[in-house]
Amino acid sequence: MWNPTREGTHDTSPVTRRARSLAAALSAALFASSAVARAEPLGAGAATEPPSPPPAPTLSVASSPPAASTRPSESSACGAAGLERVAEAARRGTVRITTHTQWGAGFLVDDTHVVTHVSVVERPFRLRVHARDDLSIGAKVVFTDAFERIAILELDAPIPGKALELATSAPAIGSEVVAIGVSVDFGTREDRFPAHRRGLVSDRDDDQLAIDALVGMNHTGGPLLDCQGHVVGILVPSPSWRAAGETPMSHAVPVGKIREARASVGKTPYQSRPGINIGLETMFAGQFEPGRGFIGATVGIPILFAEQWEFLPRFGAFAQVPAESDLHLPIGRTDTLRLVGDMRIGYRIPLVSAPATVSLVPSIGAGWNWDFTQEKTYSLVLEDPTCMNPAAACTFRMVENKQEAWTQAGALFVGLGMHVHAMTFGYELRVLPSPDVKFIHQLSLGLSTF
Repeated sequence: MWNPTREGTHDTSPVTRRARSLAAALSAALFASSAVARAEPLGAGAATEPPSPPPAPTLSVASSPPAASTRPSESSACGAAGLERVAEAARRGTVRITTHTQWGAGFLVDDTHVVTHVSVVERPFRLRVHARDDLSIGAKVVFTDAFERIAILELDAPIPGKALELATSAPAIGSEVVAIGVSVDFGTREDRFPAHRRGLVSDRDDDQLAIDALVGMNHTGGPLLDCQGHVVGILVPSPSWRAAGETPMSHAVPVGKIREARASVGKTPYQSRPGINIGLETMFAGQFEPGRGFIGATVGIPILFAEQWEFLPRFGAFAQVPAESDLHLPIGRTDTLRLVGDMRIGYRIPLVSAPATVSLVPSIGAGWNWDFTQEKTYSLVLEDPTCMNPAAACTFRMVENKQEAWTQAGALFVGLGMHVHAMTFGYELRVLPSPDVKFIHQLSLGLSTF
């Protein structure tokens, strides 16, 4: 029987072998061409040839500087390093200035001169400059400018190596600055950053710098520093009030004015101000004497001269406080209105100058007391004195008797008061020598402008 498989397997004729070789070569060629066709759409050749790198970025340089911005540039922003420079300069050259009635800040411009604001040394009695390390040195005012903003003090002894460097020019608008003041524990903590406020220069001209930070009383007279620790201004007192929603704002005298003031020291003799100051004092007071008490108020015009002597004319009014002893039989009441006028002279003894000024004031004085007394008595009077009939009711009426009188008496007194910044407390022993000797104790509490 014929078997095709067997016949093909064992067929070794030359024609058959050539046909088979040709068929195999044709099949291989067809397979290779189809594989290449499938590989090209998938990105053939990427494995053998690495991709080219992306083009390098190019840095474009502006042909002209950018427009000025209201925000500070990187060079005018303090940062951590800049703040450290400011702190080091402030610790070195900031001082506290005290008198017998006030205190403030200042800074050294050389070994023997201190710059501050005029308001700090308005009444320069017992003027002292306190540096760090508990150093306290006497000083005197040697210059004030015509606008009464800058004061320069001369020290009784030099403080070497602590002067602050003045900037060459005022800072640009938008520059960051630091306002330096003195704290309550000034001089006792070397590692503590001084009292400071950071802000930006919001406006400037030749006479004034404006910064968008509100500074306190302890900054008055202190330096305004840039990020390099250079002085760019003197801080002036901030307003005591501002409208609701208003942006905090403070001001400083620019460094150019400081240079002019420093150059003027010694060219003309310094004329000190007259040592007379006039103020206002209001007091609530109580007077106590045997059997009676009064409560009222006084108003005075204190005049401070020679820095420590105080002359005070006063006027006041007191009303008697009702007491049970005012009622008597026949039923009655006594009311007294007391007017006082006197003149007092006292001597201020400074006890503490910072953080609050404290002074003790012993005083003597003389004056007058005017008492307006109104005495009312009431009595019941029978309408019909012959009313003796039990069947009829007797009627009564009340009769008022009024007596008024003015009495005048001289008064001598001694007193002891205490001023704590604007508050004042006092005790007085008043003596009325005639017509009968009378002792009156007076306690008072009030406010004074100095």
